[in-house]
Amino acid sequence: MRILVAPVTITPTKPIVPSHVKAFLWADLLLKATAQTTNITCLWNPRTPNLSGQAIGFWEYLDRTYGRRDYSDLDELSIGRLYVEFHSRGEVVPHSALAPYVAKVEAEGWAHPATTRMVELWSRQLADLGVLDPGLSDDRPSRWSVDRLVAELETEGLCLDHRTMGGPVYLDGTRWGVPLRTVISTAGHANYVATALRDILPHALESDHVLLVFDEEVGPDFILIAKLLQHFGISTSRLALGRVPVDGRTLSSRHGGWAGVSLSEIQTKALAEFSESEYRLAMRIYFISTLGRASPVSFSYQGLFRALKKARRLLDQEHSAAASVTEFIRPHITQSGWTDPYRLTTAVISRPVPRAVIDSLYIR
Repeated sequence: MRILVAPVTITPTKPIVPSHVKAFLWADLLLKATAQTTNITCLWNPRTPNLSGQAIGFWEYLDRTYGRRDYSDLDELSIGRLYVEFHSRGEVVPHSALAPYVAKVEAEGWAHPATTRMVELWSRQLADLGVLDPGLSDDRPSRWSVDRLVAELETEGLCLDHRTMGGPVYLDGTRWGVPLRTVISTAGHANYVATALRDILPHALESDHVLLVFDEEVGPDFILIAKLLQHFGISTSRLALGRVPVDGRTLSSRHGGWAGVSLSEIQTKALAEFSESEYRLAMRIYFISTLGRASPVSFSYQGLFRALKKARRLLDQEHSAAASVTEFIRPHITQSGWTDPYRLTTAVISRPVPRAVIDSLYIR
């Protein structure tokens, strides 16, 4: 069985915050555990976030405001502040000013120096956390062009293309009770739904099952994407993850609010008292088991440090040798063939487990 996991890509324009940590950890454990029992591939294409309006708008703002600034010595908090500054201006920039950036991404896989620096910082922090690189800096040309995607969907009666009349392109899911969704603006910019479909659909046609992993707040878009994939005969399941509130709020990162809770700051505090192995295990206990798939509970250092102490006890205790890693995983495999990270982690912390399970799935 060939499973394709398509997590929603995160735009590298700000620090990794608790909601991002949760998304990376759920996907990482799901991939590592499922790979023990079946053929699984992760589809992460940097071009998808880099072609988004928020990324190219940010790049245009940086170049227009700061010119040829050197970003190589900035940390993620400094770049994040520039991102908040960009959004706070609320400027409306014509598509003609953004089009050259889109063209460079499409032609070369180009990324702005600020994003290149942020990816470098993200990669280092995720490696410290034991997260396998999904391909943050890999250049993967999209399998289909925008026009090819529109043509394929139009043939199936799944889109309305009004570009010849100066209008937008809509995905048409009305047959499933889903409202029309604009995917290409009247100015010609394809949004993240269209950009994601350019990759997901052609890869999905070569897979036996597709798992869409996404933020609950974009759930309607991914319900529509799932319906489209199923129309093409592709077995599809969805895993929606709730955002992690900070101080009771789940504001978008474009507003900031990450002071004290960025991944680099979390790591610094945890490693001041605990080992790297304890840190990696505890982060998975906290963000997967404690917070669960959609808990409304805010991130707290008190909760995280309880998980760190739990991780220390788990690593110090006697471990069961009764089952192999594969045997331990099997009860937690879903009907779709992928391993449920929550069920697996709950089992790990509730009874003695083979040490190989912790080492191979939670620490390495």
